[in-house]
Amino acid sequence: MALTRGWITRTSCVLALGVAAVLGHRWLAVGWNAWHYPTAAASARTQVVVNGGHAYLAAGAKGIEVIDLATQTRSILLPPEAPADRIDDLAVADGWLFALDATPPGHLMTYSLADPGRPSPSGVIVPVPVGPFSGVSAAAGLVAVSGGTSELTLRAYDRAGRFGTEVATADFGRGQPDIALRPDGRMAVISTHLYGPEFAVTFAGIRRQPLGWEMLGQLELKDAGFTTGGFKPAHFPLVAIWRGDRVYLADGGGLGVVDVSDPRQPRLLVRDRQPQPAMDVVVAGDDLDVLRAGPQPAVFRYRLDRSGLPRPAGSSSLPAGSHPAAIARNGMNALITQHDRGWQSVPPGKFSPLLPNQP
Repeated sequence: MALTRGWITRTSCVLALGVAAVLGHRWLAVGWNAWHYPTAAASARTQVVVNGGHAYLAAGAKGIEVIDLATQTRSILLPPEAPADRIDDLAVADGWLFALDATPPGHLMTYSLADPGRPSPSGVIVPVPVGPFSGVSAAAGLVAVSGGTSELTLRAYDRAGRFGTEVATADFGRGQPDIALRPDGRMAVISTHLYGPEFAVTFAGIRRQPLGWEMLGQLELKDAGFTTGGFKPAHFPLVAIWRGDRVYLADGGGLGVVDVSDPRQPRLLVRDRQPQPAMDVVVAGDDLDVLRAGPQPAVFRYRLDRSGLPRPAGSSSLPAGSHPAAIARNGMNALITQHDRGWQSVPPGKFSPLLPNQP
C-alpha cells in the first residue's frame, strides 16, 4: 500500500509539473509575442472601409487616403486634424466617416461624406482612451472605440456628426483590442483578452437610455492571440463581423462561425482552418472573404448558404513579398491594404477553384 501511495504521489507530481510547464510555456509565448509584436510604419496603409464608389484608407501620419474605385486612383489625401496626429482605423455609418487616432492620447473625429470623394472634417474631435490595440465601429447613431488595455467607450452621434455628452464605458477583460457593433446598434461583439494566453469574443447588449453596456455571454477561442498578421496600434488578428444572428471570426485558427441567436450562450458552429492564420474578414451580400497572413498570404472566398454557413468558393494567392494589412470589398473585387506597398485590388478572375477539403 505504501508503495502504491508513493507511486501515485510521484505520478501526480510529474503530471502537475507537466501541466505547469505547458501552461508556463503558453504564458511565456504570449509575453514574448506581445513584446515583439510589429508596429505599422508611420505612413503605412492599414485599415480600409468602402462606401459606394470610394475606399477610405487609414494612412497613419499621412491621414486618410481616398480612392476612386471606378478609376482605381487617389482622389485626395487628407492630413489628420489637430490635435490628432495620425489616423489608424476607420468606420462608416449614416453618411459619416469616423476616424480614430489610436496612439495615446487617443482622438476620435468625424468627416461628412456629402461629397464622398472629398470627405469634409466636421471639426468635432473628442479624446478617447486607447492602446496598445484599439478600433472604431459605428452603427445606427452609435460609435464605439475599443480601448485595448483601456476602457471601451460608447457615444451617440447626431445627424450633424456631433457626439453626445454621455459616455458609457466598460471593461470585459485584460484588454479589448477590437469591436464590431451590430448594424441595428443593439449589440456588440468585442475581441477580448481575458488573461495570460486566454482570448475570447464577448457579446454585450447596448442600452440607449441611459447609455450603457450589459455583458451577455463570452466564447473562448483557444487559437486566438498574438498570431501572424496583426500589428500595433490598430489591428489585432481577432476580427469579428456581423450578418444577422451569425458572427464571422478571423483569428489564428482560421475562419470561425458563431451562432448568436442566444447571445448568452454563443456557439461555435464552424471552424475552417484553410485560411489559418486568418487576420481579417469581410462580408458582402452572400459572399465572405478571409485574409490569410504568414509566408503564403492569400484571400479565401466563401459563399454563404441560407443558414449563413460558408461554402468554399475559391482562393487567390497574393504576390510574393506581400504584407497584407486589412481587407474590404468593392463589388466582386477584394480590396487589400499592403502597409508600405499601398493597396491592391483582386478581381474575381484571380480566384482559382478551391475544394472544401483542399489545404
